[in-house]
Amino acid sequence: MIKLPMIIAIIVSVISAQGVIAQEDLAYANTDNEFDYQNEFQEYVEVKIVDLPMAVQNAVVNDYGASRIVKAYIAKDNSYKLILINENNQSKILFINADGEWISSEDKS
Repeated sequence: MIKLPMIIAIIVSVISAQGVIAQEDLAYANTDNEFDYQNEFQEYVEVKIVDLPMAVQNAVVNDYGASRIVKAYIAKDNSYKLILINENNQSKILFINADGEWISSEDKS
């Protein structure tokens, strides 16, 4: 009877270890991309698009003129997470600071 709990404990620990290893592999596999995970995991609060700083709005118009902002979020460090949709209904997630300087982006189809 002692063998059954020991076997279950070993199986659970092996499965847990594989999950941790898989997460680390995923994080390292994506380090070649320009996408910054530090920005993605910050806490963002949704803000109205009209409340975005003019520098942010101008940067979007200048660099992504055919796209429109559908959602905007702000983090504690005054960086913004923007979700844009282009004329082909493809979304793009962008990170920008309050001065209108791009931090990073991720394309989504």
